[in-house]
Amino acid sequence: MRLACSGLLLGGWLALQLPAVGAATPIIAADYLETSPHRELIEYALKVTEADYGPATLTFSGEMVQGRAEQLLKDGKLLHLVVFAPSPERERDLLPVYFPLSQGLLGYRICIINNGQQYKFDPVKTLQDWQKADLTIGQGTHWPDVAVLRHNNLTVVTNPLYSLLFEMVRQQRFDCFARSADELARDLQSEHATGLVAERRLLLHYPQLSMIFVSQSFPQLAERLQKGLEQAHADGVVQRHFRRHYGAIIDQLRCEQRQLLKLENPQLSEASRQALLRFASTPEQLLAAPAAACKGQ
Repeated sequence: MRLACSGLLLGGWLALQLPAVGAATPIIAADYLETSPHRELIEYALKVTEADYGPATLTFSGEMVQGRAEQLLKDGKLLHLVVFAPSPERERDLLPVYFPLSQGLLGYRICIINNGQQYKFDPVKTLQDWQKADLTIGQGTHWPDVAVLRHNNLTVVTNPLYSLLFEMVRQQRFDCFARSADELARDLQSEHATGLVAERRLLLHYPQLSMIFVSQSFPQLAERLQKGLEQAHADGVVQRHFRRHYGAIIDQLRCEQRQLLKLENPQLSEASRQALLRFASTPEQLLAAPAAACKGQ
């Protein structure tokens, strides 16, 4: 169910404040979660905490960019939760739920490049090689990854519109549209990706997580989701979810044996770092074992 009318959204906000007796509380999530694998974990977390917090159901906002979603969440009236990467500002202004929904896969980055430009990346074996080659990276204006990449002395070009980043790499405004491993296949199937391919050799990595942020108006919702997701992990639901949605991606990365370029993430808070340590694998753990499906195995 997608809610486009602000009046309906406001009604959802009032319902979260004062739910009808016995009725499911509507929780308004950002639009992209409607078709995201994260939805399954969020709905499970709500379900297993129903006895303590009451029934709840997800509804979805109209389409919006990250900056707009962040502002609406600060207002706390038309949006209740979003999922994106943490930043110091987001952790200060919103209520973070410290749980890596895709077990840190957001920090594994592969380049979308122009077909025929693989040669630019073939000589790169280290982060220093990348820096010397002055390969440029495209990212969304409001994405926390921009600060991470620049901290590592990488040149970044930004645009607030996701769809325009495809056109910019096609026009060689930058060399690499860096996408997380779990986003890559979807992006290359997009209508925007004509003439673009995945770079074949490199895997950029920095510690990063996709996590839920809740409006500060609803601390009980943040508490509920934290408890529910930790219960999902204890139940083995998170592990099965990861294998089902991302297992093929991890197997492919293992088989490709890409050159791992490690970056620092100076923005990662201690709470976010601890969430990754508790609930996610390190790159060495994730990529160490050869996949059974690899040719020659």
